[in-house]
Parts: sequence; C-alpha cells; structure tokens
Amino acid sequence: MGRQLKYDQARLAVLNVIAEDRLRPGDKLAPERQLISRMNCSMITLRKALESLEREGMLERSVGRGTFLKRCVTNDSRSGKILFLNVNRPGDLSYPPPRAREYMQFYFNERGMEFQYLQVSSFSNEIVKEAEDVLGILLYGWLSDDFMKSIASLKIPMIIVGNSRHFSGIPQVELDIKACAELVTEDLIRGGARRIVLFNSAPDYYPSYDLESGFRKAMKRHGLNENAESVIFMTDGNRGKELDRLIPAYMEYDAMIFELGIYYSFLAASRINHWNLKQKIGISPLSIDFIDQWNCDLVRASPDTIFGRFRQSIFEIASNMLLEYILSSREMKTIRLKPEIDHGLEEE
Repeated sequence: MGRQLKYDQARLAVLNVIAEDRLRPGDKLAPERQLISRMNCSMITLRKALESLEREGMLERSVGRGTFLKRCVTNDSRSGKILFLNVNRPGDLSYPPPRAREYMQFYFNERGMEFQYLQVSSFSNEIVKEAEDVLGILLYGWLSDDFMKSIASLKIPMIIVGNSRHFSGIPQVELDIKACAELVTEDLIRGGARRIVLFNSAPDYYPSYDLESGFRKAMKRHGLNENAESVIFMTDGNRGKELDRLIPAYMEYDAMIFELGIYYSFLAASRINHWNLKQKIGISPLSIDFIDQWNCDLVRASPDTIFGRFRQSIFEIASNMLLEYILSSREMKTIRLKPEIDHGLEEE
C-alpha cells in the first residue's frame, strides 16, 4: 500500500494534531486556518476530512463555535496499519525493549492506525499477508541480504530501527556506536588511563566492529598500545565464566571498557563484589531505550565508572519519521544519534 491519497493523509493528519495537542473529549480543535498550516493539504481536502470524522462520530462541528472532539480514537475508527517486524537470527530469540514496543503501539493507535508486531526469522507468506494493508514497516533485528531483498520487493515505505548493515534505498535510525566508543576511550585517557582493554561482543554482532573501530581510533590518536590483546571478543556462551578467566590477566591495566551486554554478565553472580575493581571502567553503548528495563540493575563497577550514553530513542524517532512520510510523503533519510559521556547513571 504505502503511499496515501490526499484525503487519507488529511484524515490521519487531523488525528495526529488531536494526539499532539493532547485533546480530550469536549476540547476544541484549532481553527481551520491554523490546522491547514500544520498539514500538507488544501482547505477543501481538510474540510472533507473533518466532515468524514464528524460522520464517524469523532468530531462535532458547530457554526460560529468551531470543531470539538466528541470521542477519542477507537478500534473501529482506525484505518491503515503499521507493521513492526522483529527479525531474529535463526535459532535465537531477541526482543525490542518493552517500553519501546508499548510506545509505538500507543503512538500509532492514538493517531488512528493499527500497530501489528510480528516476530520472524525469515521472509514468509505470513509477512506478505500482514503487509497487504500496511502504510509502513519498521524493521528491527538480524537483517540478512536475502531477507532485505525480499522485503524490499513489497514496495512499502520502511525504516530500519537500530544498528545493522546499511541497505541501499532504506533509511535507518541508528546509534553512532563508533563515536560512543571513541568518546568513552578519550574520557578514560584524559583521566590518566594508558593501558586499556575492551571487552567486546562477538565479531558477528554488527555493532562490535564499530566499538572496536572507535576504541582503536582514540588509542591510536594518543599513540597508545592497541594490539590484538587490547580487544577481547566474547562469544554468546557462558560469558560469566569467560570473564572470570580473563579479568585476572588485566588487573594491572589502568581501565576496562565493557560492551553493555558484557557488562551485565560481569554484574551477574556478584562478580562486582568478588573482583572489587579499582580501575577506571567505561560502558558503551547505553541507550535510553533500555534505561527502564535495566536501570534497576545498572550499577557502577568502580568509583570511576563512566557511561557512553544516548538520550534519544531510536524507536521514537523512527516512529516520527515514518508518520511524517505517511502524512506528507517527505523523503526519509538515515539518522545517526550522537552520544555523550555520563559520569554516573542518574535517575530518569
């Protein structure tokens, strides 16, 4: 489906204004001339959309008084659908953060669209069927060449949410993980660290390459040793036991940098108390999308623990971008979010 008729765009645009302005039943909508300044349509098209919503019982229009919201969006008044595909690597199961999924469900429902979550490991007839009445697709997870070729053949507007390989013609909202690792390493070096080790995720995990690149770039800039022993790639097996074996060899180092998933393995089983690290600790990357999920467990492994942090949500930005395209056909472009240093995780 994808591209909308002007009338359909105007109808969804009115619902978007209602959601953005947080209007409740009985509240008055802005005058038509103000509405038209926020939309990509003519006055005639806007009035047709308002008349349609009035017939559906959502709006009440009164000459001389204006247009009022009569009731909120309900299931039977939704039109069009957003499809969120969580693509898992065969044999593995992973999920987007619960808060992100809840946000997207609410965001699109509130604006008069259905939101369909589908967990898959390959392209299938189920995807083709679910995509029949879809306005746009959000892609997340393990995206292979074969899968992307197949999904692109549907000719539906889509956005990749999160870090993966780049695919021609498909915009992406991602974290600048290379810049994050570089920023964390720079901060540790400015604090006096010279011998630093990076405990990285497995090489087949896409962001691990960016973590290594950012780390080595900062080390090389300062003329510091960054040989093969400076980066430890850890498998998805028993990371805890692997850390127990590796950490003693690096106790004389000035600082340790952990990929976030590796750091949680370190925190497990009271390792933080067992090792009682005195080194400077860097954590990269920490995204706001995972704060609610992990904040209760995220503690500082040493007095000098720093976090490479992203304060914007890739899921919120991708949702906004896709909606803008649906409402106005505005071109979608890749966005790479920038990190900052946090010297201690404060409460959200």
